[in-house]
Amino acid sequence: MSDDLFLDPWRRLLDGLGSDPWPELAGSGFLDLLRPESEGGAGLDLSGLFPLAFEAGRRPRAPRVLPTILARLADPKALDCPDAEPVLTAGGVAPALARALCAACDATLMAGAVDALQAMTLDYASTRRQFGREISKFQAIQHQIAVMAEEVMAARMAAETAMTGAPLLVSLQAAAVAKMRCGEAALACAGIAHAVHGAIGVSAEHDLYHLTGALHQLRLSHGGEAYWARRLGAWALSRPDDAATLARSL
Repeated sequence: MSDDLFLDPWRRLLDGLGSDPWPELAGSGFLDLLRPESEGGAGLDLSGLFPLAFEAGRRPRAPRVLPTILARLADPKALDCPDAEPVLTAGGVAPALARALCAACDATLMAGAVDALQAMTLDYASTRRQFGREISKFQAIQHQIAVMAEEVMAARMAAETAMTGAPLLVSLQAAAVAKMRCGEAALACAGIAHAVHGAIGVSAEHDLYHLTGALHQLRLSHGGEAYWARRLGAWALSRPDDAATLARSL
């Protein structure tokens, strides 16, 4: 539903925000997308939120809209929320569930950010010339971009799998897989993007600097790869199923 009704207005809203974005965001109604219709929200589920979160992740300087959307499930007046997890737990959401929901959204933001990194890197490699030709013609660059494409697709699939169903029924195991896989993709894609761009990528005026900075913050937010690997491993060891059955259950 969000693809038809919400995505284009959401893009226009994010791209047109001014220096003080929160009055406009609050007036737009987007911050209440997950809240029930009976409470003035849109009653959106996580699959409907996914494309919006993905687009927010593609914009490195966007305000903290996703944590605020999550926080308003527990606090309808929340604005510019840096972290939804404590707001959700204070509102009665189980701590493990609050962390998993935030982690799934972090993963989606990372999936959007690596998608933007891929587009930025492809554009730069296609226009930057060295030794008389575009650097995208060099086999080493082509190999790195191919690896990036694999990581971007894997991240998107993992995040989209976690973002299903009602927000407060998010799967802890799917969220764990998404946070781990998107974190791995963030690390790989950030390294490749900086290798292709060279020194220009460390300039604070360049979007690459902001994208990779956001990715590294999101990797650690609400548990890094090791944190979620331990929890996923503990869950797997507690089950009698074989590995293939466990994988299908995710």
